[in-house]
Amino acid sequence: MTVRNGVQSPASQMMDEAIELAIAERSPFPERSLFLDIDAPRKYREPAMRRAALEGTSVVLVSPDLSTQVVSPEEILEWDAADA
Repeated sequence: MTVRNGVQSPASQMMDEAIELAIAERSPFPERSLFLDIDAPRKYREPAMRRAALEGTSVVLVSPDLSTQVVSPEEILEWDAADA
């Protein structure tokens, strides 16, 4: 969990909500998901996404307003291939 100045990051907040929804069997997110703040520095976000994709894990990008975008491992690997 990422906490800055006593406040959870949007990704941490959404992950907590996803856990509650998963317990209730109502989660809209893939079972294996990594939650990342969309505004995290690119030098941290992209390697984390790449590692997740190689492990077959989806990434949930969370905006400051708590809106989300789910990115599949396949999409991430396609982006990596296009950048190569």
